[in-house]
Amino acid sequence: MRKKRMTQLLVMAAAGFILVIIVAVAVLLLKNVKKLKSITLTPNFAAPELAVNQDYVFSIKGNPSKAKLKSLEYNVDDATATFEKGSEDGTAVLHTGAEGVVTVYIKKDKIESNKITLQVVDQARKAEEEAAAAEKAAEEARLAAEAAEAEQEDATAATLVMVTGDNVRMRAEANTDCEIVRTCKQGETYERIESVDDWTKINYEGRECFIKTEFLKEVTAEEAESAKAELANKKEEEKKEEKKEEKKPEEEKKEEQKPAEQNNDQAAADAAAAEAEQAKKDAEAAQAAADEAAKAAAAAAGSVTINCSDGPAQFSKAEYDYFVATWSYTGMADEMMGHHSAAELHNLYNVTH
Repeated sequence: MRKKRMTQLLVMAAAGFILVIIVAVAVLLLKNVKKLKSITLTPNFAAPELAVNQDYVFSIKGNPSKAKLKSLEYNVDDATATFEKGSEDGTAVLHTGAEGVVTVYIKKDKIESNKITLQVVDQARKAEEEAAAAEKAAEEARLAAEAAEAEQEDATAATLVMVTGDNVRMRAEANTDCEIVRTCKQGETYERIESVDDWTKINYEGRECFIKTEFLKEVTAEEAESAKAELANKKEEEKKEEKKEEKKPEEEKKEEQKPAEQNNDQAAADAAAAEAEQAKKDAEAAQAAADEAAKAAAAAAGSVTINCSDGPAQFSKAEYDYFVATWSYTGMADEMMGHHSAAELHNLYNVTH
């Protein structure tokens, strides 16, 4: 009997020990199931940029889901911002500060959540800058449109030129050796096409002709109309004078024709003188072009020809450049060199070098 009793006690003790072990294992398993393994931080907003001085809520989820989210560390890398526990469980709130980039994350012991980096922007300032940029772009577009319109008007508007003297020759080409198309009178106006050296290309009854630029001046459409009217009046007066001439007695005509013939002779002489003067100018222009060509050739060869007061003379490129720099303020360096002899120019250069 006693032996049986002992056996029962041993069995009960063993059973109790086994039960304790089972409970302990169950507790350990339960703790392991609730042990936090990872943390996930998710923004509850979709804005790509955050505004300054605003609150933004994030959701916090643990893995496993039954793990307790207590004693969490809320981290933010911006000293002007705050990141802390939200008013509801499982949430965190970021209060933004100054503009810039901000990064937030959650930490518990050695477990860190994912890090979220966001851009903080002063939306009011950004809106002002965008509005200013839009206004500037609109103003630039308006100015560009006005410039384009003005350019179009300039391109379409014909430039008019008026003849400033009588017996001015209109030529087929831009030189004095070509065909004379007609002789122009003072006050005649033409549409200018372009300038070609000392000549102006004009439109004469659909034909491109040339008149020396020195005998033309640019006028407005109103001035052209006024000159046209004056020219018409002048022609009308001439016709009236012609009719009067026809009615005069033959002797009076002869007496009056004498000074007229003299005037015609004088006009012819004046025209010849003008032609001679023009030929002289053309020759001077040709000589100037030849001089320039000679200078260019001399420069290419390492020396420059200067037309001194005592005749052409050769100078080094360095000497010529020095003279040009010395008299550049006058705008007439070559003319200033021409007022000195070759010896004077050489002495001037040697004294200063």
